[in-house]
Amino acid sequence: MIIDFHTHVGDLRSPDEMNRIPVSFNNLINRLDDERIEKAVLLPVSVSPEIMQASLFFSNYSDINRLLKDASRYSDRLILFGNLDPRVGCLGNLEPAELDNPPITDFSPFLSRFKELGCVGIGEVTANLPMDDNRVVNLFKQCGNFGMPVLFHGTGPGRGVYGLYDEVGSPRLERLAQEASNTTIVGHGPGFWAEIDGNITLKNKYIYPKGPIRKEGSLVRLLREYPNLYADISANSGFNAISRDKDYGVKFLNEFQDKILYGTDVCYGDKEGRMPQLSYLRELLDNGLISREVFNKITGGNALKILTLYKP
Repeated sequence: MIIDFHTHVGDLRSPDEMNRIPVSFNNLINRLDDERIEKAVLLPVSVSPEIMQASLFFSNYSDINRLLKDASRYSDRLILFGNLDPRVGCLGNLEPAELDNPPITDFSPFLSRFKELGCVGIGEVTANLPMDDNRVVNLFKQCGNFGMPVLFHGTGPGRGVYGLYDEVGSPRLERLAQEASNTTIVGHGPGFWAEIDGNITLKNKYIYPKGPIRKEGSLVRLLREYPNLYADISANSGFNAISRDKDYGVKFLNEFQDKILYGTDVCYGDKEGRMPQLSYLRELLDNGLISREVFNKITGGNALKILTLYKP
């Protein structure tokens, strides 16, 4: 079974992209059919202000509740995730004794509601916060208590960008993986994938670095050391990481065959917006560079392994 682990439905166009076609349920299903993909994980994206393009405010699916209820009509093809911003929760007026140790948000009502709606995970988390912020750790820990994996978008530090941020070397991601050791954490985005290479600058965490990989990056070490960390190869960031140096990419796919998830992150309904990950994996399979076993794990087996709440 092939599962696209990273899909969206809604109007994700920015004001200068209004010539593009938004992603609807129909054109998502049509794409799955065209590419011979059995199922897709649907990720809501409208909870954090950093991700919101202008058109999203006018989209039919800026309301997660409506998105999930409409998505339930496609339960034979779609696997549902909920989404949350770690900053959710009003602390109100603190008592003097609480100033140094303020209360943390209890996400259990949200997570319980998402489970009632058929959700089996949380993501894509895009809040502009440090990856090891106490609020992030709190959310991830509680998701783990509910048996829900969490998928995040990673970037470099700075205001005005979307995604959890980290410095070169991924020290904050490592602390998050340690603190939320009971939670399956799925990384994605430029800041996450730049760390496949050990020779990067901070600028590389916002872009798609090119060229051969001559030194292992922090991502390689973290995938080896933390069993709860997984890697989503969707979007330009993921595809660039596994294809910029083909020999290294093949080595990476084979070593981490149990921890890599195929996804696309298609944000437009037109054919120009489609992603090449699956065709590339099929090419590697046809050329004998990865085995059928490796292909099957990456394109679906690993997803089913970590989606413990999902009942096909």
